[in-house]
Amino acid sequence: MVRAAVSRAVGAPASIEELHLAPPHRDEVRVAVAACAVCHSDLMFMDGGWATAFPVVLGHEAAGRVVEVGTGVHDVTVGDRVVVSLIRTCGECLACRRGHDVACTGNAEVDRRSPLTDLAGSPVAQGLGTGAFAEQVVVHRSQVVPIPTGVPAEAAALLGCGVLTGVGAVTNTARVDHGDAVVVIGCGGVGLSAVQGARMAGADPILAIDPLEAKQEAALRLGATHAVEPGDGNAAILERATGGRLADHVFVTTAAPGAFVGATGLLAPMGSLVLVGMPAHGVTVDIDPTALAAANQAILGCKMGTARLAVDVPRLVDHYLGGRLDLNGMVTTTHSLDDIDSAFDEARSGEVIRTVIVFDNTDLGATGDTP
Repeated sequence: MVRAAVSRAVGAPASIEELHLAPPHRDEVRVAVAACAVCHSDLMFMDGGWATAFPVVLGHEAAGRVVEVGTGVHDVTVGDRVVVSLIRTCGECLACRRGHDVACTGNAEVDRRSPLTDLAGSPVAQGLGTGAFAEQVVVHRSQVVPIPTGVPAEAAALLGCGVLTGVGAVTNTARVDHGDAVVVIGCGGVGLSAVQGARMAGADPILAIDPLEAKQEAALRLGATHAVEPGDGNAAILERATGGRLADHVFVTTAAPGAFVGATGLLAPMGSLVLVGMPAHGVTVDIDPTALAAANQAILGCKMGTARLAVDVPRLVDHYLGGRLDLNGMVTTTHSLDDIDSAFDEARSGEVIRTVIVFDNTDLGATGDTP
């Protein structure tokens, strides 16, 4: 039995319930969760922007410790500290063979049945195949990556989605190069991770755009050379910073529909517009195909930073331990599982970078070296 935050309807408060968690089957692992960050994707499902089955346990950006492994699991063992992510790979489909883990078309057993049931025996959906707003999860072995000591659980959890996506958008999707001019629109957890990724890639200038002054200040602290609110004068600011040219890469990292309007107006010829933020279903954006073609510009979709967990998470951990990637400074607040609705409200407000649910697993040392 595990305690979990169950969402039973669109807009309904989460209920903290005792659920039955099935043991891991073949190729599955059970993880005691130490921390799970609140992502705007979770809010999209809860608030009806995206469709999901109810009841559901959401949460997909987590860290913890492996406590049980199923048959066929050899790459992690009981006791391993791990990051848990929604990215799941079969290793056999065409996308996986090409190294495109986020586009895997295979079906794991946990895709066909949730390991969660309520006290009445009714199934409870495992949100995004993870369901980490719970004391423990059972996931496919490809969804966990071992990490060393020295990374607090609250920080490690961000590597499961937000940081992985933001940095990956820069390094994997757009392949930003030294000296490229970069614009990041939206300075939440993903956007500020993109700012850090651009800094590590040697981009200059890095223009961060966000309506909140606190987010602008955070962007400057994490590597942006300029930070401004949205406005018609941003192209002129960029041209002054570059000596007359526009951006090589524009990253839209927020789901706010207005952020997509005018983004191409900041883009130089041969530049790429990278769509990272995912609005509610049905939102559309007008694009002038003639202008796009004439300027040899590209539009790139970016799911989860085009990441490969086994490659990207260890690289990000190295950056963190080497002082190049700030994870601790991106955790604005922490909450207990019982206070999860307050965490959701903070995330909806847009005033936090990341709020993290920390579980009362004292033996996991959620704030120390050993989650």
